[in-house]
Amino acid sequence: MESEPDSGSQSKNGRRDRPRDHSPSPSQSHGVTIDTLPREIVIHILSILPTPSLFRAQFVCRSWRALARDPLLLQLHRPGAASSHDPSLVFHCDQPLRSQLYFVDDVSGGNGRNCRARKFHPPHSVIPPEFDVVGSSEGLLCLANALNSDEVYVYNPLTGEYRELPDSDACQWKQEMVLGFGFDVTEKDYKVIKIVYRITSRNHRVFLDNSEVQVCTLRSPTWRRLGNATRYLEATPTQPLVNRKLHWTASRVRRRTDRIVSFDLSDEKFRNVSEPECEDFWRSNLDLVELGGCLSAAVLSSSGALEIWVMKEYGMKESWIKDYSIGSYLPKGLQSHEHEETKDPSCKMSRILMRKRYGLYVRVLGMLRNGDILLEYHNRALVRYDPNCDKAVDLVFEGLPKWFDSIVYVSSISSV
Repeated sequence: MESEPDSGSQSKNGRRDRPRDHSPSPSQSHGVTIDTLPREIVIHILSILPTPSLFRAQFVCRSWRALARDPLLLQLHRPGAASSHDPSLVFHCDQPLRSQLYFVDDVSGGNGRNCRARKFHPPHSVIPPEFDVVGSSEGLLCLANALNSDEVYVYNPLTGEYRELPDSDACQWKQEMVLGFGFDVTEKDYKVIKIVYRITSRNHRVFLDNSEVQVCTLRSPTWRRLGNATRYLEATPTQPLVNRKLHWTASRVRRRTDRIVSFDLSDEKFRNVSEPECEDFWRSNLDLVELGGCLSAAVLSSSGALEIWVMKEYGMKESWIKDYSIGSYLPKGLQSHEHEETKDPSCKMSRILMRKRYGLYVRVLGMLRNGDILLEYHNRALVRYDPNCDKAVDLVFEGLPKWFDSIVYVSSISSV
């Protein structure tokens, strides 16, 4: 007589136990777990994750933390972060006696009203309460003491890691300082450039022969002298990194029409960049920006339009093309506050607004994957402009203070 299949044994309390399932789990049946996969495959899987997801993955276990810090993964994740996702924005706000950083991850969805700006918390026990943002590159921010630009810090707002760079040799004369920050893909290292100008107290005249250029890297954190500066560069909110070079605008000099200056992060040399045949480049303030991987310059034309010129082939003067012309537009958030600067006493204390007179009323921040252009108006309003249909959409993020500088930021888990 055949025995019936076991339907479960009876326990002492009279209840019948549920039969055990001896079938192997999917991972056991194939003998595959993430620990048994080849390292290269696991790194490839992790490399396509968004940066916030990759950051959280390192807290799963020790082995995942080691993978998240793997140099190969960091190398693969860098280019993917910039190309497959829209950049984020970091907002620098210089509230009285304390600077603040805010972060918005999704700048492309909707009109921004459902997105709230998140505050970063720099370690003010080390980083001074009042700081300026020098620039952003490959997930790191470069910060400088607002009262003493000789104090420079590199900070990853996502991980909270930071590093204070050593002080350079203090100069005995009154000085002005221009800083730059970028990632050198050749050396796989971050570099900070410091340009120190001697000035006179009587007429504020700049002496280039007594100027000095210094550079410091994270891998070798000591300041090296590179010689004198050949041009007086303007301190700008950003220094667009294109073709492995940082870019500044130089002050106007008689009989010179070249105003764009580059610094090659590889050979550490300054060079002049050719400009288009456009009188507005000489007469107007320039706003340099990277758009779609190309060096671009925004100028106010004589007609009042904001024109954006794009250098399609780097270094080729004839490749400059006027790609965009944006007519006059006033964001709704500014329509009722045109004269607020004269009434609000906090405006007089804002370093951001004091610098505004050296630049354009409108700043071009960058380009989204769909071709829309991000604009900042008057340090207090953001706009997404669609050049295909000539339409502007106001972006309003909850939680932002009244005044801010916007910095395009691509997040990374790069270690400082």
